[in-house]
Amino acid sequence: MLRAFVKELIVLSAVCLLVTGEAGAQLRKKKPAQPKLLTPPPQTATVVAPAASAAPPAAEKPPEAKWYESVKITGMVRLRPEIKENFNFDADQRYNFVGQKVWLSAEKEFSDKSKLVITLQDARVWGGQSPTITDTSTEQQATDIREAYVQLKNFLWTPFELKLGRQKLEFGEQMLIGSLDWANVGRSFDGFKLTLDSGINNLQVFSTVIQESNSNDLNNPVSGTNKHTQGMYLSGFYNQLKLHRGFMIDLFGFARNQDMDGHSNQLYTGGMRLSNRTEAGNKSPGDMWFDYSLEGAYQGGQRQGKEIQAYGAVGFIGVKFNLGVKMRIGGQGAYASGDTDANDGKYETFDPLYPTPHYQFGFADMTSWRNLTGGGADYTIWFTPDLSLKLDYWYAMRTTGSDSWYAIGGSANASTALGGERELYQEADVMVNYKPRDYLMFQAGYAYAMRGKAMNLANKSGDYQFGYLMSTFVF
Repeated sequence: MLRAFVKELIVLSAVCLLVTGEAGAQLRKKKPAQPKLLTPPPQTATVVAPAASAAPPAAEKPPEAKWYESVKITGMVRLRPEIKENFNFDADQRYNFVGQKVWLSAEKEFSDKSKLVITLQDARVWGGQSPTITDTSTEQQATDIREAYVQLKNFLWTPFELKLGRQKLEFGEQMLIGSLDWANVGRSFDGFKLTLDSGINNLQVFSTVIQESNSNDLNNPVSGTNKHTQGMYLSGFYNQLKLHRGFMIDLFGFARNQDMDGHSNQLYTGGMRLSNRTEAGNKSPGDMWFDYSLEGAYQGGQRQGKEIQAYGAVGFIGVKFNLGVKMRIGGQGAYASGDTDANDGKYETFDPLYPTPHYQFGFADMTSWRNLTGGGADYTIWFTPDLSLKLDYWYAMRTTGSDSWYAIGGSANASTALGGERELYQEADVMVNYKPRDYLMFQAGYAYAMRGKAMNLANKSGDYQFGYLMSTFVF
């Protein structure tokens, strides 16, 4: 306080002296010169310059953001009670359980738009562990890494984006490669993917390890003397060309290679897809009344010493209209070759690789895209944007009676028990979707699959019924 007061007093004195000096000068101009005094003039007071004002304090730098403050945390909790009666058309197979899937994902984006993503997943059936409350002696593996990858923009100064690590792969309708998120566990791939996206054209090239036989890991099932499983690798490309917002051409090629003792399994798949589902999430533009997806593939290579000659095709079409409420009528058809002769040196059964087939061929999930000829129709009505009802019909038969009936996971049921009959089953489904909140979704479904001629010939003992109620919470 005292220092400030003195400083202000000095400044005020200087101003006063300055003003007084200017006024005196004016008076001297008007008055005649005065005679010199005999006494000496008083000493002129020394004017003290005001002290320089203190420099304002430098602006404090804002605190630097911590690396963890820009980490995005998301997650999901999904519960699905299921009832399966007469599974596989067998009256002795009845299952009732509650499946639970939990995701917790952390995403860190850097200044150059590169990312680091890690997703933890816990998948379990309620009461599936004994006891349910686990300890070190009874714990079973239920928690794993669903995704863990680095995504680098402009990799090595190229326009390519690199995704390296454990990741999901999803292409087109996921008829050949998908993430299988419907299942309680799902599917991930270990490897890398390069993406070049120009807006009009999107090219993806990838290479993954399905199983490794050359690891020193003691838990490797092929280590030591147990060598019943050999290394397997999946690689390929998928190119999407958007010629128009309602027309897209996809070209793809996949290779699955496995070296076995005495022979090799080399499966090569190439094909094309035509679609107007050019919007995000594999949807057609909202203002288009017609949607379609047509896909075909051919396979070659070697399988246990046999030459592979297989092919498949699948199509989905739909018409949307509004009669006070939004509706859609759709249809689907599928064809996959089967092996006509097991002893002719050729393998002709189409292999769908790693698909997500749940919603395509009836959600009873009783067959896969192998030795299959089938078709169906569906009807969907949206009472509100958040409430819809879907009715679905599906008919399935074997393409050739000399090949097996293949379950959803690809395993074969003996063809001899089915005789020469090709008709497998007919299926009717109903599904309700309801989204009361942005973060909460419900889905309920019921499917009834009725035995066909081949099932009756194999003395199957019951029609299959499947029901579920799925609740999904996301944040």
